[in-house]
Amino acid sequence: LLSWATLFTVTEAATVYQKYANMCNGMPTITRKHDKTLQWLFQNVGEINIVSKSSPQHEAACWMLRSGKKFTPQRFVLAVVYYATKGAKWDVNTDWLTSKNECTWYGVECNSFGKVINLDLGYIKVDGLVPREIGLLTELQDLDLHGNDLQGVIPHKLMTGLKKLEYLRLQMNGMFGAIHKEIVNMKNLKQLFLYGNYIAGTIPKDLAQLKKLEMIDLYANQLSGTIPSELAKLPNLKYLDLHDNNLVGTMPKEICDKKLDMLVADCYGRNPEVKCDCCHICCEGLPKMICVDKKTGNLVNYPF
Repeated sequence: LLSWATLFTVTEAATVYQKYANMCNGMPTITRKHDKTLQWLFQNVGEINIVSKSSPQHEAACWMLRSGKKFTPQRFVLAVVYYATKGAKWDVNTDWLTSKNECTWYGVECNSFGKVINLDLGYIKVDGLVPREIGLLTELQDLDLHGNDLQGVIPHKLMTGLKKLEYLRLQMNGMFGAIHKEIVNMKNLKQLFLYGNYIAGTIPKDLAQLKKLEMIDLYANQLSGTIPSELAKLPNLKYLDLHDNNLVGTMPKEICDKKLDMLVADCYGRNPEVKCDCCHICCEGLPKMICVDKKTGNLVNYPF
């Protein structure tokens, strides 16, 4: 993040608080002491987002300014998450937006330096769009938002900002769009769980650049095209589930040769969508919606 000094010229900084003195409807009145905070917000979040009174970014900024506590980027980001996803209606929101340190809020874990490393808000009725500001939590290692009512796309800034992320769990939501190439910025990613969404497009070959990936679960989306052989270049890959999509063709020999612990595709039935001789589990979509253990011939249910 940029330092205060490099953000604005002295002349620009002198007018910021005057221009937006009533940004928070007098609660509080913006004064010179708020200049540095406003500068950081405008630079990293965008002036329009901050001053628009209907935005979660605006609500989070004014909440922080009202609190009188020292401004910290991660506390602001968490407040944006709360306002953007109807935090007041979550099943559990213990200590959120209280005066307590954000590291004590439900689902938030920090390291010994007080930096957020884990955000676990799974299955608590988080509803709305995933805010791109999460990408400002640069120390985050585990992001778990599964089993909620999230919509929209995976924000580009989330993928470019979370370079230390190891676990991305966005499964069982209502997310759509594609898996964009920006995901290659997540060099430390070990587990990618996106199953049970509406993600479309093709499986990006760029995933092969994430050399630490061990598990990829893209089950029950709307992915199309063929399965990229480049995935075989992932040295630590052990689990790959691609069933209940619109994928076609043959499972690449390179992937078969890896002898994964679990490989699942739509390879069951008279006319399987994917031909796969090495899959552990073969599935068939509508109308049957069944999966079979290829070794035993027995029907199996997800999770495998």
